[in-house]
Amino acid sequence: MLIPNKFLKLDYNPTQDILFLEWPNMHDYTLPEVQYIINEVVDAVRNYDIKRILTNTRQSAVTIPMEDYAKVINQLALELATTRLQKFARLQSPDPKRNTIASNAAALVVGSITYRSFDNVEEAIAWLTE
Repeated sequence: MLIPNKFLKLDYNPTQDILFLEWPNMHDYTLPEVQYIINEVVDAVRNYDIKRILTNTRQSAVTIPMEDYAKVINQLALELATTRLQKFARLQSPDPKRNTIASNAAALVVGSITYRSFDNVEEAIAWLTE
């Protein structure tokens, strides 16, 4: 089931209770939309009472400064911690800096959300549904 959104792809599988999220490209000109994107993800998690997310960051491009990107990811993590989300799986980005930022954001919500990074979808889904 696709959840309508004009900036990112949100595909919810109610049988597995997994929200598949294709992470969008992030450029300077998209920064005004970033808060909207975060709100949309958090609202979808709340409205559908989603317990698991699988996000794919492998194809997205990030050209904003890494400090700004870290702020966005940290904000997303902290806002997701206010929902009933339990598990967050992330497909690794080819950019090690982005992977470090994601791990640091996950550390902010330890105890609220369990986080792991994966190299392939099948392992991520197996972990999310175990």
